[in-house]
Amino acid sequence: MRVPRPIRYIVAILFISTCGFSACTSVPAAKAVSCPSGQLSWLTVTQSDNVQAVLNSDNWNGGTNCETNNGGAANFTIVQSAGNSTDGPLSYPDINVGCQGGYCTTSSGLPAPESSIEPEVTWSTTNTPQSGSKFDTGIDSLFASSGSEGSKPTPSGEVLVLINSSNFSGLGLPHSGPQVFIDGYMWYVRYTPSGSRAWPYTLYALAQGSVINSVRNLNMANFYADAIAHNNLGLGQYLTDIGAGNEIWANGVGLSTTSLLITGL
Repeated sequence: MRVPRPIRYIVAILFISTCGFSACTSVPAAKAVSCPSGQLSWLTVTQSDNVQAVLNSDNWNGGTNCETNNGGAANFTIVQSAGNSTDGPLSYPDINVGCQGGYCTTSSGLPAPESSIEPEVTWSTTNTPQSGSKFDTGIDSLFASSGSEGSKPTPSGEVLVLINSSNFSGLGLPHSGPQVFIDGYMWYVRYTPSGSRAWPYTLYALAQGSVINSVRNLNMANFYADAIAHNNLGLGQYLTDIGAGNEIWANGVGLSTTSLLITGL
């Protein structure tokens, strides 16, 4: 699991746009940071529906990941990674849409009231990393209590949905205990109220034995509703950002997202 961090995006930003309830009309320009030539730390990409997204190495906890991208579309492959953590992931290379870290992607529809949207994720990944890799593969959703906090909303809730991992139990991810049935799959679930982080955190992990590398139209609103029903996500929250990628504890070279499409916002 990730831990709170004061700055999620360790990137070079040339300018910052501010946003209200609507998505911004501009985003910061991108510049590679601490990556070999031709490899990426931060890049705007485009989904197949022409909605802008951001590919980010997200080395928030001392990670060293770099990714390559093919054609400016919503994809990446991890080509550089080092370090080995025993107390949480070092980074979360992902593709996301919404408002966070000083930017808002254009045309995303976020922030938006959770009750008015049904985000659906169609995502294809390749989980064939180098030997010794420790990782999970998941979709992360962040919420705020207001839709008018601009490009750096204060988190008031988080929902992470894991479809795969190198070792659920070895990384301290849900692998036993309470289960819920959502969108055709059984999920282990862990509801964590505010405590170690400043907001409630709900973590779903696909029941081992049925882990997958792709999803089609996975309805995230069903996970949000379950978290609300268990008093671990407040009513009236605004979804501010949603993304998909890999939390990396060690290595990770070779992990990839071949395509990502987030709709219903």
